Amino acid sequence: MDLGLKDRVAIVTGGNRGIGYAISSELLKEGAHVVVASLDPTRNADAIAKLKSQSNGRVTGVPTDLNDVNAVENLFKKTLAEFGRLDILINNATNISQGSFFAMTEEHWDRAFDNKLRGTVRCIRLAVPAMRERRWGRIVNISGGAAWTPQLGAITTGINNAAVQNLTVALANELGKDGILVNAVVPTAVRTERHDQNIRDAMAKTGQSEAEVLKPRVAKIPLGRMGTAEEIAAVVAFLSSERASFVNGSAWAVDGGVSARL
Repeated sequence: MDLGLKDRVAIVTGGNRGIGYAISSELLKEGAHVVVASLDPTRNADAIAKLKSQSNGRVTGVPTDLNDVNAVENLFKKTLAEFGRLDILINNATNISQGSFFAMTEEHWDRAFDNKLRGTVRCIRLAVPAMRERRWGRIVNISGGAAWTPQLGAITTGINNAAVQNLTVALANELGKDGILVNAVVPTAVRTERHDQNIRDAMAKTGQSEAEVLKPRVAKIPLGRMGTAEEIAAVVAFLSSERASFVNGSAWAVDGGVSARL
């Protein structure tokens, strides 16, 4: 199915690893041009070299600290200078702070909100003018299941994700008249580098095998398996496309049925 993404220009924050990398790759395969915005310049360079070897579109990287307003402004200036347009914004970057409520300091809260919620707001604020100019735009915010079901030890993650989903609906109502569609994708139970590191940490802590650590996690998934970053990316690519022309203000759970409800 042709998604109509050829020559569309996309910014993917956190696009150099895990789900973000898979999204960058999927958009490129569909013929879009991608700007990878991530904090680590070395990892950025490695990801871009790999993406260039397997893609149909142009890909470039701009090391970006979403906590830094000037850095975010530079990201959009460079994108518009190189491509002359911006059609798609994928807000994928996140900063996970683990700990109980009373273990979280003011600094933890500030850092968590600055990177995820405020970073998303900063990017959208700068993306919308270019999209309004063409009366076409797609904004996809990557959230997480903790927005619906708070998880022990991940309080800032859940609050951030819930706020991003609220923002998604508010902006869908505000920007729809401009031809800009805003949706969220809510992945859960996905095998990524970060998830695999969590598994290794649990194995070291408990002395269990990988299969033993994974068993109770997989048991909660109706499909009986973990998801892949590529499965998330496929949904994001659809929501970024011409094919999703009547989808606005929705939150798409891509979790094998974990959050299934009426």
